[in-house]
Amino acid sequence: MTADMIFCLSVCPEQCRVILDDEPHGDVLAVIEEKNWQAARRQALALKEMDPYFYRDGWGWMKRVESGML
Repeated sequence: MTADMIFCLSVCPEQCRVILDDEPHGDVLAVIEEKNWQAARRQALALKEMDPYFYRDGWGWMKRVESGML
């Protein structure tokens, strides 16, 4: 049996993105306990805290830009 790992979703201000990692990179949005990072990413996609962000392969989550606002 594989032990679960602890991951966190954190806002990295230097890179303007949310990162899923085993250590924080800024303000923590959520902590996820899962068996691997793929399962943690699936769980992250369902979190309400992630509504303001969209996922970009290889980069992580980027802040959504609302239309009409610059």
